[in-house]
Amino acid sequence: ACLTPARIRASLPPMIHPNALAATRRHLWLGPAMLVALVLLVVAWFLPTMTIERVPWVWRTKFSIWRVVEGLWGDREYFIAVVLVLFSMVFPVVKLVAGLYVWARVDAYRAGASRMVGLIGTLGKWSMVDVFVVALVVAAIQVSLIANVAIHAGIYVFTAAVLASIALLHFLERALAKPRLHVSA
Repeated sequence: ACLTPARIRASLPPMIHPNALAATRRHLWLGPAMLVALVLLVVAWFLPTMTIERVPWVWRTKFSIWRVVEGLWGDREYFIAVVLVLFSMVFPVVKLVAGLYVWARVDAYRAGASRMVGLIGTLGKWSMVDVFVVALVVAAIQVSLIANVAIHAGIYVFTAAVLASIALLHFLERALAKPRLHVSA
């Protein structure tokens, strides 16, 4: 009935390395938490982030991150659309998927684990760029004197997902720097 290292290893799916953090009781929660952050991130792309009102009670439009990207692409603002997609969609997903890979597949006791700590640290340094890009869009619209902007749940869900990914990657980095449990292969 006791959860021993041998029982943990015997119950692992083949995709999880026996010495990975996913094989430890202490760090088992990291993977599911990163999956939740990933789902929140994708949901946030399609939730309304703001409503722009130009003429009170007459012209009002709700925007999501995805809708802003579509609008920019449709207006041939390709550079801004690509920057928004890279830093608000692609980069956060890559960051969390890399974290999940490290959590499940990297042997925490090999020399390669230290390289992965460096990768996770580098990804973490770029984390707030995601929120910064969306904040710039909101600020640019707020500066306009002819529009009122109301913030919606999408911006909060997106920010929560990004902050969760920052915290989770920090925990992952610390766990790789100091592994606690060794399961023999």
